[in-house]
Amino acid sequence: MNGFSHHKSLLRVLAWETTRACTLACPHCRAAAVDCRDPEELTTDEAFAMLESAKEIGPAIIILSGGEPLLREDLEIIAEKAVACGHRPVVSCNDGRLLTDERLASLGKAGIKHFSFSMHSSDQQDHDKFVRVDGAFDAALEAFARIKKHGLSFQINTTILPGNFDQLPRLKDWVMDLGASAWHLFFIVPTGRATEQTDEISLSQSDIEKVLRYVATESDEWGIPVKVTCAPQYARIRLELGKDPGSRGRSCMAGSGFAFVSYRGEVKPCGYFDLVVGSIRKDSLARIYRESTELKDMRSPEKLGGVCARCRYNKVCGGCRARAYAVNGSYLAEDPNCDFTAGQSSK
Repeated sequence: MNGFSHHKSLLRVLAWETTRACTLACPHCRAAAVDCRDPEELTTDEAFAMLESAKEIGPAIIILSGGEPLLREDLEIIAEKAVACGHRPVVSCNDGRLLTDERLASLGKAGIKHFSFSMHSSDQQDHDKFVRVDGAFDAALEAFARIKKHGLSFQINTTILPGNFDQLPRLKDWVMDLGASAWHLFFIVPTGRATEQTDEISLSQSDIEKVLRYVATESDEWGIPVKVTCAPQYARIRLELGKDPGSRGRSCMAGSGFAFVSYRGEVKPCGYFDLVVGSIRKDSLARIYRESTELKDMRSPEKLGGVCARCRYNKVCGGCRARAYAVNGSYLAEDPNCDFTAGQSSK
């Protein structure tokens, strides 16, 4: 099951933290972003080498993320290189002030057709308070209008939080009214700034289950693609409801179709891991992805521990490996966010 020749082990998505620098200051930030760019960031040439290596195990969707990727002046030539390698580059940004008409034109010409924005509330005051920047909400809405004007698309990424989890019907209508092409729902993994589990970001296991059941029951009728991230038990819930689990392979893609490269070249199973499995400054991305012991383990549901080992859904869910590592200290441990009893096998 852990042999690389298995088609599910091919790289489908590569997220690259182009920079840790960001103009916002969200309390749940995975990157624990900072004010200014770091001299240790990967250079343009190093990014090119990474994209070439990713060809061997892809091609993939390349998420140019951050921090705020729009702070990198070489984003366009990196996007062009990604396209030349057969990849599909997209930009995961958050500061609408930086996505000017001029920047949209140059990014579009370079091959960027899609953007994502993190929006956690349909209320201006709530959103601006959360990201710690006045005017961020209005700037994002203005950027959405410019994106559509340039014939490009955008999706909304919403982290499910104590302040919004009971507002999903309203949020869904708002996202659709904005003209977003997709809506991705994220669940907190305690890493980066989110290690400080405050009332602002911490959601109970029962509330997580409630949200997932609501989305699984209703979202097929919403008329917009909806994806759940960092809550792989969503696949189990959909199966319980007699629905397609909606994922190719395991719902948790960490190390199994997905990889993350940090701003300084560290390779991780996903962006929410503090576990480094290699560095592209010392080895090729392809070799790390193929040969890492940790990534091979994560591709092997029979190696999972705790309740995940006994769960009859572990081949479609697999639990969130990053959360298991953050909370339990082992990337093969059970996922503490899951309602374990629902997936227990009878054996």
